[in-house]
Amino acid sequence: MSNEETLDPENWDELRTLGHRMLDDMINHQRDIAKIKQAFPTETSIKQICTPLTEDGEGEQAVYEVFRNSIQPHISGSAHPRFWGAVGGTGSPYGMLTSMLNAGLNYATEEPPSVAGYTHKQVIEWIKDLLNYPKEAGGVLVSGGSEANYTGLAVARNACSEVDMKACGMQDVPRRMTMYVSEGGHHCLDRSVELLGIGGNNLRRIETGDDFRIKLDSLEKAIKRDRDEGYHPFCIIGNAGTVDTGAFDDFNVLANIAAREKMWLHIDAAFGGWVKISKTHRHLADGLERADSVAIDLHKWMYMPYGIGCALVRDRVAHYSTFAYGHDAQYIKAHRDLLSESDQLIRPDMLALPLSREWRSLKAYMLLRAYGRGKYGRLIQQNLDQAKYLADLVKDDPDMELTTPVASNVVCFRFNPGGLNEDELDKLNRTIINDIYKVRFWMISDTVVKGRFTLRAAITNHRSKRKDFDYIFNLVKEVGHKHFATLKKF
Repeated sequence: MSNEETLDPENWDELRTLGHRMLDDMINHQRDIAKIKQAFPTETSIKQICTPLTEDGEGEQAVYEVFRNSIQPHISGSAHPRFWGAVGGTGSPYGMLTSMLNAGLNYATEEPPSVAGYTHKQVIEWIKDLLNYPKEAGGVLVSGGSEANYTGLAVARNACSEVDMKACGMQDVPRRMTMYVSEGGHHCLDRSVELLGIGGNNLRRIETGDDFRIKLDSLEKAIKRDRDEGYHPFCIIGNAGTVDTGAFDDFNVLANIAAREKMWLHIDAAFGGWVKISKTHRHLADGLERADSVAIDLHKWMYMPYGIGCALVRDRVAHYSTFAYGHDAQYIKAHRDLLSESDQLIRPDMLALPLSREWRSLKAYMLLRAYGRGKYGRLIQQNLDQAKYLADLVKDDPDMELTTPVASNVVCFRFNPGGLNEDELDKLNRTIINDIYKVRFWMISDTVVKGRFTLRAAITNHRSKRKDFDYIFNLVKEVGHKHFATLKKF
């Protein structure tokens, strides 16, 4: 009698029944997301989740009951139509199903001549076309914007270094390498420069103007000062939608500076780059096509399942050279040698850090093909129109105030009934957001811009309706007036 074991079920029909139940439950969850109330985990739920691992397992049915009773009831997050606290992904019902197909196939070789290689290649072609990025450029799908930025900046570092970076590393650079981004740049850039060995001290944060764009004269002065002091300025990073305010730098001017200074231009377009397919705001991304590399997400403002990001690089060879290595294991070397040069340059495992990859291009392929350019363009436009709608509500109310210009899909505002100094306004609005967090965590969020505390709505949600923005606007006013009345008593 064989003692061999497997994770396949003894009874496929029982698994099929459980699978149909799980699918029905998740479709119902997608259908009813708007009805889900905020519910932090209870003590009972935490005890159910945080338990020692048993020796023999509890069985699929029993563990699914834990999911249904102690995990799912406490999940809504960024999928909820009233979530604007972060630039978060919403997913979609069809996106959920594509993830199931991906997990079911469990295929992990996104390179030619496999069918997965062709889906990856086609998705990159579609993304370049949507962004009007050069056809001859290369690209790779990665886990998200952080990895996409890391990928682009790694290529920039290697391409612009004055040594053989792969052989010698940062230890042998003759001059300290410096990079430049506005003070609104995302914090993942700090992680990238630290992990790349460039060092956080060498990422220059340049001040912004009243429009929250990078101040070009300050940028040029910083580059000149570093050159004069013997440093090696090699990369400018432009922002296509800062997380705090949604501001866009002037990419054509940045491209001109980069060309004149012989520097690399990288654009962090993690969410904002998709204004390119809108009707009213596409001009904000003018010049993005001139960048040497671009980081962009599909799981944020393209509403796809986590995690799908993309790094585009104009120079395919520089991109490949950064991540390719000469020590292939012998069992795969023969296969690699059969690939053409053009196929070598589109191998995802040689264009980003991971060698083990999920077939994330399948999800992106099916969603882009199912809904097309027009549907996504209309959804992007809808969010931009909703941002204007919320901003207009704020502008037209004497008790409310916009705290930054509304450049794209981020609205920064605060309750300001008058008669309060800045410290009092800060305290009042901090109290307001704390009360709103009790209603629903991160329905909106807060930040500090130019030293002022502000409320913030980042709108990347395909489920949101105008009535949802009426709700949050009125809620802020209601909570604000309640605390303002209390404040006036003292």
